[in-house]
Amino acid sequence: MICVADLDLDSIKISGGSAGRLKMVRTNSNSGRYARAERLQDKERDYQIAADATIKAALLRQALEQSAEDFSVVPADLRKKIFERPTRNLIVFVVDSSDSMGDDTTHARIRAAKGVVLAALDKAYTKRHQVAMVVFRDESAQVALQPTSSLNLAEKCLKQLPTGGTTPFADGLIKAWQLIKTQRIKDRHVRPLLVILSDGEANVPYDAGRNPDEVKDELLQICRRIGADQIGSLVIDTRPLREPSPAMREISEALSGSYHHISSLKAQGVLQKIINF
Repeated sequence: MICVADLDLDSIKISGGSAGRLKMVRTNSNSGRYARAERLQDKERDYQIAADATIKAALLRQALEQSAEDFSVVPADLRKKIFERPTRNLIVFVVDSSDSMGDDTTHARIRAAKGVVLAALDKAYTKRHQVAMVVFRDESAQVALQPTSSLNLAEKCLKQLPTGGTTPFADGLIKAWQLIKTQRIKDRHVRPLLVILSDGEANVPYDAGRNPDEVKDELLQICRRIGADQIGSLVIDTRPLREPSPAMREISEALSGSYHHISSLKAQGVLQKIINF
């Protein structure tokens, strides 16, 4: 049995430190990297001629026809440029820093959560991911770190993370969702991943008019909406292994994400999932 307090996550390292190659995605605009050429579609208007591919197509056609005529290009020879641009991977950490994350007097859970994020940040940087962080405590959540690829800025933000107060879990998820929506407006090809670290002890409703006993139902409703928005998620349970959180499993299922206990980080498997998503 492994307890969260036994983990030394600040020392975790991931094998393979070289920078990753950016994934590319086709773009419908005439900008980006010229990747290849394709035939024109019927009545197509908005395109850039791929001169190299067009000339090759014309030469091949004349060779197959064994034509003795001077070089010429006919409409069937025309080729257009296909452009690609790199996808931007965005990891949004949603971190619970409420009182319950430090209720063992040693603040082992919040230290473990920080260790997870720091270990992931180090390798996310080499993979050219952007990272952001939403922290929830007291009565509301805040975006502690806007999307950035600056490792130093992210580490500084995390080390200054405030703790204490109640657990506005729903507001944390809403703030993270809003952040992702904003990034999608800027770049519709962005690939988001939510990484949620909490003990699942939500006790503050998003809708102030709700009764305290409705907090869990409201939270699961929000999770289902986020999951339906094609946002990947990893839910990391920070409770001690001897008494894991049933709520975190329910949250994972509502998000259509994957549940992990923080003790599994000892084998580095979850960190690999974060880095290689």
